[in-house]
Amino acid sequence: MKDTKRELNLYQLFDYQGVERHLEAMAAKGWRLERIGNAFWRYRRSAPAQVSYAVTYVSDGSMFNPRPTDSQNRLDELCAAAGWEKVGDWAQMQIFVSEQPDPVPLETEDAVRIEAIHRSMKKNFLPSNYALLAMPLLWLFIAFSNFRRDPLDFFSSSNDFFLILLSTLLLVLQGVNLSAYYRWRRRSLTSVAHGGGCAATGGYRRFNLAALGVLAAITAAYLLSLMRWQRSSIAAFLLILLAYGGILFLVLRTRDGLKRAGASRRLNIALTLLMDVVLAVGLVSLLTFGILRLGWFTGEGDTYLYQGQEWQTDPPAIPLTAEELTGISYAHIRRWDLGDGSFLMSRHTYSETARQDAASGDTRYHLSYTITRTGIARLYDLVLEDTMANDDPEFWEITWQKTDPMPWGAEAVWRRYLDGAPTDTWLLCWPGQIAELELDGEPDAARMAVAGAALAPER
Repeated sequence: MKDTKRELNLYQLFDYQGVERHLEAMAAKGWRLERIGNAFWRYRRSAPAQVSYAVTYVSDGSMFNPRPTDSQNRLDELCAAAGWEKVGDWAQMQIFVSEQPDPVPLETEDAVRIEAIHRSMKKNFLPSNYALLAMPLLWLFIAFSNFRRDPLDFFSSSNDFFLILLSTLLLVLQGVNLSAYYRWRRRSLTSVAHGGGCAATGGYRRFNLAALGVLAAITAAYLLSLMRWQRSSIAAFLLILLAYGGILFLVLRTRDGLKRAGASRRLNIALTLLMDVVLAVGLVSLLTFGILRLGWFTGEGDTYLYQGQEWQTDPPAIPLTAEELTGISYAHIRRWDLGDGSFLMSRHTYSETARQDAASGDTRYHLSYTITRTGIARLYDLVLEDTMANDDPEFWEITWQKTDPMPWGAEAVWRRYLDGAPTDTWLLCWPGQIAELELDGEPDAARMAVAGAALAPER
């Protein structure tokens, strides 16, 4: 049986009543608060007891102070004389415990308590909460900018939907916590002005715990989406989470190490912030280099050079290959498989460049195709409209003409024309699925049948 346990700190700084009630309930169950950490509070098993906890505030308290301030030392002495023992502190919040059955209250003037709490909130937590409001707003701006730029990419993007859900959750979380504090302060000031005490606090820990559960559900849904559409991106997502967790760990260790070394508050803040910036920039640079130069998470696998070009030793499987289409065995292959999807729509783009050895005739073939699936009629029509749009009418005229779908085995087929001349780009349509196919040369009936069968919806 473990003698210690940790609990995630989900309290608001001003929720002194919630903290006191919770710690007293934990003591009654046989768990005494032993240490207040960066994110977790540690408890030690003890005999169940009815004890009293009290929370008060000192405005010059800080997580960066190398040692207790003079006001903290004076407070500790006064509390000890009144039978209160210091348990720990969280920023400006000071927590005391008393074994006495009816201890002397630490705070006797609620008006003073309200102002002490407000000074503490203004020092650290209100600025950080307002800063955290800016981050989800920026994310929402990015997501909806993607929508304006490319609606189809937006509707088929698991990343955009995850960003929107995460941003909305953070906005609600920060908005509720901020409004809860100002509402409590306003009610408390009104109550004290009429001879009463501070307004009741509580419920914020349960709300934050529920928000944490929603965050876990959103993240799980996002990972399931990546497993279906972008398996290679799962590793990138988990690596980023691990990296940011490592940055947070190192930053906090830097702060705590500087405190133990006796660094001043200002020096600690400056060096800790510098460490945070350096590690964040280093992480972004490393990921950029790994993705662009080393091919991390691209799914390319090992490559080799032939005739000045890179080819894959083990190309990924795709629905339709050049060999299946032409009946020719190619010695050198390079394939791309890029896809994404949401509960509204999925889009997957495949391409292949294939080449024979010079001794076999040096035959080359290239094909690419994008498969879009959606069960929503309006999005289906939007895909057709976007695909058939003439993006730059000043330079050329793009038109699509219907052709016989029978050789392809599709419900409807269009062929793309550029300035009136036919191209080798085709649009194959089935209920709920559209495939835009670009071939290397005009296909005969046999190749049309092979392509249509490979790109048709799964039965």
